[in-house]
Amino acid sequence: MGRAWYMETESGRRHERYGAPLQRIVSGGKAALGRARGLGLGRWLRMEREAFVQTIKVTGACVLAWWLAAHVLKVGLPVLAPIGVLLTVSATAYSTVVRGLQQVGAVIVGVAAATGAIWLLGVDEVTLAVLISSGLVLARLLNLPAQNVQIPITALLVFALGSTYGFARLADVLIGACVGVAANLLILPPRYVERAAKELCGLSGELADLAADMSRGLGGAWDRDMAGEWLDRARTLSQRLEEAKEAADQAAESVRLTWRRSRYDTRLRQVAEAATCLDHACSQLRGIARGLVDLIAGARGLPGERGADLPDPLAQELESLSRVFGAFGMLQIHRGSGKGSSRKEVKELRAALGEGRRRQKVLAEEFERTRHRELKTLQGALLDDCARIRYEFDPDNGPHKEAFPPVAYT
Repeated sequence: MGRAWYMETESGRRHERYGAPLQRIVSGGKAALGRARGLGLGRWLRMEREAFVQTIKVTGACVLAWWLAAHVLKVGLPVLAPIGVLLTVSATAYSTVVRGLQQVGAVIVGVAAATGAIWLLGVDEVTLAVLISSGLVLARLLNLPAQNVQIPITALLVFALGSTYGFARLADVLIGACVGVAANLLILPPRYVERAAKELCGLSGELADLAADMSRGLGGAWDRDMAGEWLDRARTLSQRLEEAKEAADQAAESVRLTWRRSRYDTRLRQVAEAATCLDHACSQLRGIARGLVDLIAGARGLPGERGADLPDPLAQELESLSRVFGAFGMLQIHRGSGKGSSRKEVKELRAALGEGRRRQKVLAEEFERTRHRELKTLQGALLDDCARIRYEFDPDNGPHKEAFPPVAYT
């Protein structure tokens, strides 16, 4: 009953999180302001340097596209050229090329469809309906993104302003797409490899903090509210790790059109494998938190607060796992000149794993004395979750060896 109740609440909270976009925007803005205040203006600007550079680049590309359309090609509506840049430029050079081709193709189809429909049906409500419906159908048939409605929009503009506008729009879109693609390919193309690694490092640090807080809590007087907070934090981190895995995929895409792409291969494999490793370990830590919630709530015949006095080795085990999370996170950002630091982190990681194994043996002996059947089952699950976390981070025998830099094996 207790576990089912909490899982239902968890599902409801997840629905609330995704069902309140305005609240997410407000909370995101507050979080950004909080980071800026906490880091200080100078450090915050350094962290956001890549975003500022890309913003300046896109702005310059828009100005260049407008100048070419207005003063070189003498296009009637030059403002459409920078719009073409904004519609084309994407997060990575590869996706910018794809979007550029999609935009140009959509405009060509839209102009052709509108010109043909007007010639056959004239200008009336029937033509308008045909243009919109056929434009949406063509967008789906051409496998354009759901938000790409260039075909029906272009058709409607040609419908309202005449075929002459259609050719002007095509010229502007071509200018915008060419300038946008050139800007993202040739001028500081965005790379997201290190950004993804930094995100993973930050999330690993937060998991380390959570494990440390759980350790301190179990070492003292903990209650149902504390256990619920641990589970809430684990759930939030699990959701954020899904976003981090998407960032790792974006990092791989960002180097697809890069010269000497092979030089990124090892680093990309490390980032992708580290994201998977953290996702698995977070699930296990979340399982520990859920088990503690069930225990303190007295779910499924568990003793409730009477069983809250857990053996000290469990708190010590979580403390060693906190060190594992912390060392693993730092390994994701130490590279190049940081080889000495990387070796230090690898040494710390292996030491923490060894300490955890020793604590687990002591804890298993403590749990052997338990006679309460439901409690003994839960204790076995806690032991297994701790062991599985250590296994995920084991650089020698674990499943994620590529998540570690080469220095871990030298």
